Amino acid sequence: QTNGKHLLRLINDVLDLSKIEAGRMELVCAEYSVQDVVDTVRASLQSLALEKGLELVAAVKDDIPLAFGDGKRISQCLMNLVGNALKFSKHGRVAVWVEQDGDNLLYRVSDTGIGIPKTELENIFTQFQQVDTAVTREFAGTGLGLNITKKFVEMHGGRIWVESELGKGSTFFFSIPLRVNQGGAT
Repeated sequence: QTNGKHLLRLINDVLDLSKIEAGRMELVCAEYSVQDVVDTVRASLQSLALEKGLELVAAVKDDIPLAFGDGKRISQCLMNLVGNALKFSKHGRVAVWVEQDGDNLLYRVSDTGIGIPKTELENIFTQFQQVDTAVTREFAGTGLGLNITKKFVEMHGGRIWVESELGKGSTFFFSIPLRVNQGGAT
C-alpha cells in the first residue's frame, strides 16, 4: 500500500510537471478558506507525524478573510512543504503558520530537521534536485515536490524562499496574493 501511494504521488508529480512545462496547467480559482486548507493538510499528515514521534502544529491568524485562488493547488503546496518537513525531521516539531500581510498571505512551514547547507539553498527548487546522494538514499523522494510547489506559487503571482541552517532545521515561506485572478495577481 505504501509503495502504491508512493508510485501514485510520483505519477501525479510527473503529470503536473509536464502540464506546467507545456503551459497547459491552469489555476481553478474560487473563494477558499485558508483555515480549511491548513486543517486539511494537518489532518492528512497528522498520522505520519505521530508515527515519527513528531509534534505537528498548525495555526491560521484569526482575521484572515476568504481568499480567492486555487485552494486545491495551495493545499498541494502545503502538503509538499509539510511532508518534506516531516520527512527530514527525526525529532521535535513541524509548525505551520499563516497570516495576512497587506494584500498577501504569508505561509510559513518550519521544522527541527536536518537543515540545508547554505551552498545548496539556491538549488533546492530545481526539478529532480536533492541536496546530495547520501540524503537521497536516506530520505527517498522524487526531487519534484519543491519545483512543483514553486511553480504553483508563481502561478498565483507569489514567491517562495527558504531559510535554513545545517543541523538546525529549515523554514520555508511562500507569499501569494489574498485575491488572484486568472491572468495573475490582482
